[in-house]
Amino acid sequence: MTATEIAARIDQSWAAFLSRSSRAGTPHRHVYASAWRECDRRMVYDMIAADQLPAWPPEVLAKFRRGDDRERDLLADLTRIGRDADPPFNVIGQQERFELKDRQGRLAITGRVDARLEIDGTRAPLEVKAWAPTLVERIETFADLFDNPWTRSGAYQLLTYLYGAGEAFGFLLLDRSGLPRLLPVELDHNLERMEEFLTKAEHAIDHVHAGTLPPFLDNPNECRRCPWYGHTCNPPLSAAGAQILTDPELEAALERREALKAAGQEYDRLDRDIKARLRGVEHGIAGPFQIAGKWGKQSRIELPADLKSQYTVTDPKGRFTLEITRL
Repeated sequence: MTATEIAARIDQSWAAFLSRSSRAGTPHRHVYASAWRECDRRMVYDMIAADQLPAWPPEVLAKFRRGDDRERDLLADLTRIGRDADPPFNVIGQQERFELKDRQGRLAITGRVDARLEIDGTRAPLEVKAWAPTLVERIETFADLFDNPWTRSGAYQLLTYLYGAGEAFGFLLLDRSGLPRLLPVELDHNLERMEEFLTKAEHAIDHVHAGTLPPFLDNPNECRRCPWYGHTCNPPLSAAGAQILTDPELEAALERREALKAAGQEYDRLDRDIKARLRGVEHGIAGPFQIAGKWGKQSRIELPADLKSQYTVTDPKGRFTLEITRL
């Protein structure tokens, strides 16, 4: 076997290993703390049809696994740091089950609190997130989480833990390049958002018990990133044959690409113009810029037209072009 073949076989085995760890969801009659959705209809589908979603591909499972590993590492480091901190603190209650009842006494929201910080007489809930760097780099305050559809549910998740535990504040620990970021979160400043989440959960549970569905959400962007769109849920905007890509890293990269698009086009235009003007200049100085050019050989094969056509092969899938447009 060649090195390339060995690498390919190992890649296949790795993907199979990760796929074996995938587990189908289980239908339930309450909302998960991490499952705040803008769309009430999606929240109902998440409960009643959790076992009907297609399995995550190995690439996504690998990201989940890496995130879980980083969360464990961060909590282990935080435990050691607490012993020598001033004041010292303890990391306690890791993965405690959490339950919150609604105003009718029904089990409404459940989850598992990553940990609690025991410090200065409090047991503040702590949620750890190892999101993609493209998401974390834009987060400076807790309020920033509500600006991005991929981080919003994590913000509501921590607020739910604060609300249920009756704690005035907690912390969100974000993995990132360099020092992790510890964001303080105060419940009083976000109580209205928490009340909104509880109300949405109640409405979704009402529909589950009644066997009904909420109306469609009038938000094409939200629909197109929903895993239920196009097969289970078909709002009027549905387009047959569209592949729905629910990848927060990809969407963040596309947003960044869109932001840089104008600057990139200007750079390409200037680069072509400057290089055309400087063709043939081997040594030059222009202000603070040094210009060095050199000639090189260029070979080409010139064949008669009949011979060229004889050896021309057309591959119907030999070239792939993309057109990306903001909706």
